Amino acid sequence: MIHNDNDKKVLAEGQNLDKVKVDPLLGDNHEDDLYPPLDNSARFAPPLDESSLQALGMLPDEIKAFVAQRDNYINKNAILKEHVCMPDKSSFIDYNQLSVLSPVHPENAAQLLNKLVVVKLNGGLGTRMGCKGAKSSIEVGPGNTFLDMAVAHIEQINQDYNVDVPLVLMNSFKTDQQTIKIIEKYKSHRVTIKTFLQSKFPRMYKDTLNVVPKAGAFNAKDWYPPGSGDVFRSLQRCGLLDEFLAQGKEYIFISNVENLGSVIDMQLLNHMVQNNVEFGLEITNRISTDVTGGVLINYLNRLHLLELSQVKTEKLKNFKDFKCWNTNNIWVNLKAVSGLLSENKLALDWIVNYQKDNTKSLVQLETPAGMGIQNFKNSVAIMVPRGRYRPIKSTSQLFISQSNLFQFDHGQMVLNPSRDSTDVPLVKLGEEFATVSDYERRFKSIPDLLELDHLTVSGDVYFGTNTTLKGTVIIVANHGERIDIPDGVTLENKIISGTLRIMDH
Repeated sequence: MIHNDNDKKVLAEGQNLDKVKVDPLLGDNHEDDLYPPLDNSARFAPPLDESSLQALGMLPDEIKAFVAQRDNYINKNAILKEHVCMPDKSSFIDYNQLSVLSPVHPENAAQLLNKLVVVKLNGGLGTRMGCKGAKSSIEVGPGNTFLDMAVAHIEQINQDYNVDVPLVLMNSFKTDQQTIKIIEKYKSHRVTIKTFLQSKFPRMYKDTLNVVPKAGAFNAKDWYPPGSGDVFRSLQRCGLLDEFLAQGKEYIFISNVENLGSVIDMQLLNHMVQNNVEFGLEITNRISTDVTGGVLINYLNRLHLLELSQVKTEKLKNFKDFKCWNTNNIWVNLKAVSGLLSENKLALDWIVNYQKDNTKSLVQLETPAGMGIQNFKNSVAIMVPRGRYRPIKSTSQLFISQSNLFQFDHGQMVLNPSRDSTDVPLVKLGEEFATVSDYERRFKSIPDLLELDHLTVSGDVYFGTNTTLKGTVIIVANHGERIDIPDGVTLENKIISGTLRIMDH
């Protein structure tokens, strides 16, 4: 995971892991670490022929990055348990103190905003929710897609402050063509929209680490976008990094397009500028539903981001008390990232993602952008409210965003003031609701959730129109049974199962 001089004293590059006796973080024994062990044959995989990668259509910088990442995977370094600890509060900034630490003067607001570029990570498909196109095209509110929300927000900022904050979309080869067609409808809007294409890497066979693609024909399933960390190098390759520097831009604000809480924040921007921060990572308090993502750790007295997918399943319990959750909202100084790239010193860690292709096991290596926190001299983590982290990764989260819990105001998702609690209810919709099409088929209309605390739905369940859910509601249809919630019904602290039997909960 970590690549520095201290680690190399423990595990020299190229050493056979079987012969090294260390105490790796959370390993089952002295011979493994966070990552699943390599197949024996993969341990000794030969170097790749770079000319063959070029024949596949890879660009020079893609080849260089891919080869280096593969080499690091083969010669992975150990992470020593005694050097890992939870960051204490003194190691990050409290968002609520920013108004005192870095107050924003209204007369300087436009000047600050003219230093900013907004980058949305737009490479993902909505496959988890059964969608075939770009995730940014999913409707998350009445007549509003993710992309509509991003454009509306920045357009309002540009109008209010008479500035030109550009919106830049990092597309993958999976989303590029569709996105370019979609943004045509924003031509009359007061926002400059630019797109660039992130890299594509070839999948590898797990046992040999040979690449899957063959020269002569492009098959999309043999390739993958190599993670959000590719944003820096791809920005440089397409020329936008130098273009923005020439325009006097100083900071990029990076976030996932599906995070409806990732709006421009003047307090955060002002703090970055006033304190010459090179890399700012927004973290938030982790809750029970945060299971796929990363946590902030302290390693060798520096802040690092650890992705939970790096940790073996049986060891995840060791990180249950790590509460600083990565939002993937990132503020980066353009000059700093340009300098690191030109000196080839931007070394991001990676996560391993295993795939199946018929009977073959495949591997792909991805770099999260948040892991850049360990590369920059002046890097900080900022503890922000949960409102800045509202991702839509499932139909359960989509259900919440489409309900009356939230209101949409010029691209911002605002909690309905009529709700007494500032907490968002815990919602778990069963696998029958997993795809958007099934989800829409099972709700004639979205229920009133203003007084809901907890909802669990499992099995073949359908909701009528104008329903209201309050308190804790659990609805379970057993195998072979179907439950239909009537129109206009109010369920408060109820359990429903079988043939619509209702009891107090």
